[in-house]
Amino acid sequence: MEEQITEIFGKYGWMFIAGGTLFLFKSTIESVVEGLKVFIGDGLNTDDVIIFDDKPARVIRVGIWKTTFFFYSITRNGNLHIDSGNKVSIQNDQLKFHFIEKPLQKLDLSKWEDFNDKE
Repeated sequence: MEEQITEIFGKYGWMFIAGGTLFLFKSTIESVVEGLKVFIGDGLNTDDVIIFDDKPARVIRVGIWKTTFFFYSITRNGNLHIDSGNKVSIQNDQLKFHFIEKPLQKLDLSKWEDFNDKE
């Protein structure tokens, strides 16, 4: 019996060590994966103007661990006016809990006026 246990740990010991390491560092590994998805993906780029939980913001920096935003403070005195803002860094693994909208640029529909007339 002792020989069988020694043989199993000798052959498959690295699997036990790898499994234990993954179990201990699960949250860190998840944070790294989420960070890489934001950092490598095309979702957010520096200087993008976005709507973050119904607040206008600009992406200042997209990093592996966190993304930095500038939230605008806007007042309406007849016209829209940007008073000030706040610079906030949020961990990339926490971004999935927020609603981030990247509005499309206004399209110049005049390009398609002739196309619609032909139909």
